[in-house]
Amino acid sequence: MNVLSDKKLWAVFRIFVGLTLAYAGFSKLLEPAINFEASLMRYGVFPPTWLPFLSHVVPWLEWILGCFFILGFRLRLTALGVCFLLLSFLVTLGSSRLFLSAGDSPCGCFGSHGLRLTLQQIFLLDLFNFAVALRTYFMKEMPFTLYSFLVKQTDEKDDKFKPRKGAGDES
Repeated sequence: MNVLSDKKLWAVFRIFVGLTLAYAGFSKLLEPAINFEASLMRYGVFPPTWLPFLSHVVPWLEWILGCFFILGFRLRLTALGVCFLLLSFLVTLGSSRLFLSAGDSPCGCFGSHGLRLTLQQIFLLDLFNFAVALRTYFMKEMPFTLYSFLVKQTDEKDDKFKPRKGAGDES
């Protein structure tokens, strides 16, 4: 069996990516937005006028897209959103003046009290997460999604109301 075509393995990867995004967003939402704004300012990539907007919007996007990715809700659309979000993270990290010179300084991606990863570590994590999101976007079907659960539940309910063929049936 080819490991890369195992849908259950990709579902586990998808849930991992969703948990990572939801955790990152939620940990930043629990803190004042100024903390994340200070982290963004350290990168030196965005104009200072964008920082208040980004520090309020990005954590919500991470949290919502992460939850949707875990659930498999509108999976292709969510995977596309996750791809764009992670691609923007990769470009931001890669174009930052801190990327090669920061050493062990934390990225601030999980808030000031959350998981502490270096810029290089978070770049590799985002690269893996992007690959999973991109693969998820192109998959025809994915197990363990909200849609597959609801369809299965609906099919089971419909089966209860279908007439059963038995000894008394004339067909």
